[in-house]
Amino acid sequence: MKAARFLIFLCLSTCLSSMFASRIWDASASRKYNFSQLGSGFQDAKADSATGFDVQKYEITLAISQNPNFVEGNVLATVLAEQSLNAINYELVGLAVSQVLVNGNPATYTHTDGIVSIAVNASPNQTFETQVFYSGTPQLSGGAYNVGMYFQTNSIFTISDPDAGRYWWPCYDHPWDKAVVDLIITMRSDWKVAANGLREGIVDNGNGTATTTWRGQNPMTTYLVCITAGPYQEIVQSAMNGQVPIQNFVTQNQYNNALVDFANLPAMIDYFSTLFGAYPFEKYGNATVSMSTFGAMEHQTMTTLGNYIITGNQTHELTVAHELAHQWYGNAVSFLDFPHVWLSEGFATYSEHLWVDHEEGWQAACNYVLSNYHQYYTNWENSYGAAVIYNPSFGNYFAPPSYEKAASVLHMLRLKMGDAQFFQLLQQWFSTYRDGNVVTAEFQAMAESISGLDLAQFFQQWIYGSGIPSVTLQLLHKEESSQLKVIAQSSSPTATSFAVDFPIKLSGTSGSDSLLVHATADEYINLFSNVSSFDELSLNHNNWTLLREISEIRPRLISAIGYSESARLQWEYFPGVECYEVYYRTSGSEDWIELDVGPIHLNYATLHQLNPNQEYEFMIRGMDNDGFLTRPSNILTARPVYLDLYKPLLVVDETRDGSGTDLSPDDSMVDDFYAAAISPYEYDEWDVATQGLPTLDDLSAYHTVIWHADDFTQNLAFEAENTLLSYIYGCGNLIFSGWRSMSSFSEVFWLNLLFDDYSIYYDNAACLTGLICDEYNDYPPLAIDQTKLAAPWNGMLPMINTFDTHYEGMYYAEMPEGFNGANKKAGIKIGNSNWLMGFPLFYMEEAGVRNLMQNLLAVTNTAVEDAQSPAIQMALSVYPNPFNPSTKIQFNIPNAGNARLKLYNVKGQLLEVLADELYSQGKHNLAMDMSEYASGIYILSLESAGKKLQKRITLMK
Repeated sequence: MKAARFLIFLCLSTCLSSMFASRIWDASASRKYNFSQLGSGFQDAKADSATGFDVQKYEITLAISQNPNFVEGNVLATVLAEQSLNAINYELVGLAVSQVLVNGNPATYTHTDGIVSIAVNASPNQTFETQVFYSGTPQLSGGAYNVGMYFQTNSIFTISDPDAGRYWWPCYDHPWDKAVVDLIITMRSDWKVAANGLREGIVDNGNGTATTTWRGQNPMTTYLVCITAGPYQEIVQSAMNGQVPIQNFVTQNQYNNALVDFANLPAMIDYFSTLFGAYPFEKYGNATVSMSTFGAMEHQTMTTLGNYIITGNQTHELTVAHELAHQWYGNAVSFLDFPHVWLSEGFATYSEHLWVDHEEGWQAACNYVLSNYHQYYTNWENSYGAAVIYNPSFGNYFAPPSYEKAASVLHMLRLKMGDAQFFQLLQQWFSTYRDGNVVTAEFQAMAESISGLDLAQFFQQWIYGSGIPSVTLQLLHKEESSQLKVIAQSSSPTATSFAVDFPIKLSGTSGSDSLLVHATADEYINLFSNVSSFDELSLNHNNWTLLREISEIRPRLISAIGYSESARLQWEYFPGVECYEVYYRTSGSEDWIELDVGPIHLNYATLHQLNPNQEYEFMIRGMDNDGFLTRPSNILTARPVYLDLYKPLLVVDETRDGSGTDLSPDDSMVDDFYAAAISPYEYDEWDVATQGLPTLDDLSAYHTVIWHADDFTQNLAFEAENTLLSYIYGCGNLIFSGWRSMSSFSEVFWLNLLFDDYSIYYDNAACLTGLICDEYNDYPPLAIDQTKLAAPWNGMLPMINTFDTHYEGMYYAEMPEGFNGANKKAGIKIGNSNWLMGFPLFYMEEAGVRNLMQNLLAVTNTAVEDAQSPAIQMALSVYPNPFNPSTKIQFNIPNAGNARLKLYNVKGQLLEVLADELYSQGKHNLAMDMSEYASGIYILSLESAGKKLQKRITLMK
């Protein structure tokens, strides 16, 4: 019996038990895609039910025999003409038609290409009968599903989903034309026949056969008609206070296990009846067979189960629940055609979650949604690509989009509508469209009617679109007004734009609260009131929403560098934040101290007056224009180490002791090279190969460090990059050269040294032909030592780093055009006394390296004891610069005496005298805090012994 296309949905009340599932649930047998070989195949192109007729009832009379396998019988159909008809078509494939009657009289017919076309003469609203007599050996459908009538030694059974009814009986084999079906089956008398409807009786024919009659009372689609026969024992039960009889058919050796596995079936029918509406049919039952086509099949009133489902321990109880739920959704309320198959499989799959909730409690049911729907489908999509639920191809009717993804969609719709309306929808969908056919658009319409919501976006993205979204969110709290701002943004791996809802749970000392958050592709600002402070956060709480990933974005500290009595923090700029608050505490303390310097607008800050050798923890929070604070950032630790700088010079040798060849120099070759370049300056040595990397404690005693990494195959300095940063910040002087060392340092290292204005390049091939001195600076020329090069290099050096930065260049790289570093800075100067070179000094000519070292060591004022020591020069440097709100000043005076440090604005007006006292000869350090000044450019002036040096500095807030 055919009905108009309608809508459907589920309803249920939530069990809020907090118990976790201790039971292993296995519903895999209910997934048809686990068994059929899916692929391309026949695509039923029929789009609607405008056929001009409606089959009201089929009576299938069939004799089935074995050895050989053969069927013979007839199908009597009662048909209502909806318009004038001169013919009616049925499908029948692989079997022969011997006679056709119309209203009991022989009729003209043809049987070609699987279509039985019968001549009729019917007026609109006239009822007539057709009777097709046929026989033969049924074949399986082949193609994607290979289903039909199966002949086995111990059973005969049928599986017709999606289109194989036509392979064993003549019918109008399309799901939109439902009809009542009677089955009168004759076969061997020692077997029992299970089928749809109520068993009217069994007649022993006295010839070794028996005829079993099953009468239907409700219309069904042709793919749900079944015959299952074998040497069965019956297990009789009932549900709904005896109103629904249950007949289960199992083999003798399954009987005891089946008593256990079907023990909960009556309660299951009762429970689903409270959720969906009263069980819709005249009976229910299960029959077991040995099949590999599917694990189970939801035949109307008589589900077919694979033998392995009967275990005696209820392992596959969710399969039993899945197939039972189909009696409401898929069988009573049937989809019009297979583009809407999710309205059957998705609902049955979601019912598994409902039964877990009933048996194990809410938390176990939530966990089931996560593992068996969300995660399962995501993993499938990762392997097979994003898929659309609506209108799958013929070979993919029974794929995870129709099952797990569809179940996830129903769960999300439940969240969107709320339990009361969602369960009202389930019951109204069933009660309104029972015995009919439905389509997706009608389901959406009913959901919108009940909820009052516009669900166009929801259905477009989840049913008609593809992909699984990800969500990022920011949480900002205003404690004084107890307001919470949640900025949530979705992203999609496909062209589908997602707007999604998901709950978050906040927990703190004052209790917990759950909030429903909305996210869109363009960001959505959720504002909540009466939200107390909280410490813990659960995103997508209880796994309501199908998401590929959900993550909270917080400000992120990227480095904390301790030095002297200070620490320098660097962080990433955070979107939507106007300024930052910085917090610190000693490690082990519980209370945070806010850095009291006012709002910080840059992405770094320096903390002074910290206790040397005390470990500190640091974190930040961002503040937006409305005064909302972000959640705390990650926590980084740093230990300020006081740099004594009382020793003159340390040479750190990163090069391993080699074989003595040009590309593998031994220790003595390298040591002699640098000794010649540094003499007559005195120095200590640190051999990384034997002593490991030096710590900040090891470097802190030295006024100047020369670090060279001339090893062709090894770089280690990046493992000590925080040590190097702390040394530089502590006013140590660093001279560093290396082979590809610069590209081994992290981005955080360079951000701390060069801020945002830089690029580091690397050329692996032999390309460096020479170094050009910067014309504005007085650095001695350097030439490549051709005697140390490998022949394949053709006179050029490989593995060269170059820089693009505003910092002062020492040398520029000569390279053939096309290399990354051509004409870029091969060495740079940071501050007044730190030099970084992206090439190995050992492979430069000795005379040039000596001149360079003498020049640089003179600038650092490294002390020596003999008369050849260069005179100390007057110098003034500031680091960092730009800064906010504090920086370090380093100045040198050539002779002991009075020195003045003054601060001017750009108009030349004196603002402050920073120092005016007697100082010893040499280097001195001073901290300057400008938190009371506005952003801008200032002039720092050093006066001593009648000389003056000035430096422009920039305060950026």
